[in-house]
Amino acid sequence: MDSERANGEHRYPASASDFMKLLREQGFSVEYEHERAERTLVEFKAFDVWVPVLDFTLNVLANIPANIVATAIMNYFHAMRRDVKDSILHVEYSMRKENGDVVKFKADGAGSDVVEAIKAFDLDIRD
Repeated sequence: MDSERANGEHRYPASASDFMKLLREQGFSVEYEHERAERTLVEFKAFDVWVPVLDFTLNVLANIPANIVATAIMNYFHAMRRDVKDSILHVEYSMRKENGDVVKFKADGAGSDVVEAIKAFDLDIRD
């Protein structure tokens, strides 16, 4: 979801705080781009899940065996007692390589298809 300014505030998916909590529980330092007073949480249809836009540095993720984005998504669905197969996902994130290059991932579609695309992207980017 684009967090561009809307009516003086930045829009974030309502699931953002859940993803932030999951990532923090896994030992990551996670911060919002905007201060609380500038953020508006937006809800969508029950089977649409909007993952907040994430930005990672690749060397931070180098020692993580499973893709943290796919893992966080699966953990989110597990916590909500829902199956990713029954959802529509909207995911966008970027990774910064050690040389400063930024590679971006963006996908919308059936939950299991998006998770598989994330895993394939992660494998490709690490090669």
